[in-house]
Amino acid sequence: MDLRFYHLREIERMGIRKMNSEILFRYENWGTHVFPSHINMALEEFLIKRIADEKLEKHLAAVRFYSFVNDSIVLGYAQDTDIIRKLERGVELTRRITGGSHVQTGPNTLAYTFVVPRDGNLKTIDEMRAYFAAKVAHALSKIGIYPIDVNNKASIITVNGRIIASHAMWWGLKSALLHGIIILSPYDVDKIVSRVVLQQRQIGNQIYSEYLALKHLPVVSEELTKRKVRLLLKPHFLRNIVADAILKEVTGNRYIKRTIDNRVIRTSLELFKKRYGEPLWIKEHKPEFTEEEVEEIPGEELAGPLKKNLCYCLFIQVPDEDFKIMSDPIK
Repeated sequence: MDLRFYHLREIERMGIRKMNSEILFRYENWGTHVFPSHINMALEEFLIKRIADEKLEKHLAAVRFYSFVNDSIVLGYAQDTDIIRKLERGVELTRRITGGSHVQTGPNTLAYTFVVPRDGNLKTIDEMRAYFAAKVAHALSKIGIYPIDVNNKASIITVNGRIIASHAMWWGLKSALLHGIIILSPYDVDKIVSRVVLQQRQIGNQIYSEYLALKHLPVVSEELTKRKVRLLLKPHFLRNIVADAILKEVTGNRYIKRTIDNRVIRTSLELFKKRYGEPLWIKEHKPEFTEEEVEEIPGEELAGPLKKNLCYCLFIQVPDEDFKIMSDPIK
């Protein structure tokens, strides 16, 4: 069965193996934090290396939730910087370890990360993507956001055909990572378009824009308000609601609580000095990952040339017919 595209209701009806109830790993929960972008990216590699450590117990995985102190433009692993229009004071620029293209993160988003051992529980990239996308989608539906669909060809989760979450993967030799973002409250799209290039598509005789698609994104705060849920919809409260729901869905509320303490920060700062704080990493993705570190970054060459003129990350794999819905005015 092709696990790359399915609807949540079809998962429930067909009982696809491992998609719903089965907890495949014993998890470390690294909490929910707000950090600068370079620390967040360094912590991703910290967890990859930790879960790959053969001294750890079998089937141990990690889950982490985080947000960003400031608005941050995050480039894809092999993306050129040509899409940057203007980097305002206080806006951070970084590069992630997964493929794809630019996305703006910030206090209005919640990022989620799952790092698992390559122990045979999830045998392929497609299986891992489908497994965790289903978990995130179930968690969103349980807090009152629906109708939810999952499209693993485009690596997105949608509400009424519009993107509320998107994710990407890193497939290492001993561990694998999936991370993504959920939109908690609306973007200031006029600020985004002043910072980065937003593309247009000609579909038939019409022009459709990423600007309008971003304007029409569903967000957790508004979707919950539609359901008449009385909540203090402040960023920290929204982060905790969504993170707690996903944590419960993924771990079954059974996990080892871990803390990002000074020791962990010191370790991540070593990675920061190697990559995430270095201009060469941000400008040219160097030092590149090697075949001794990673089997595959989906869609990327490890040491290939930087890719120019890419569209916005949420929409990069969305087919034209779906993009028309996303960028049309809401009826």
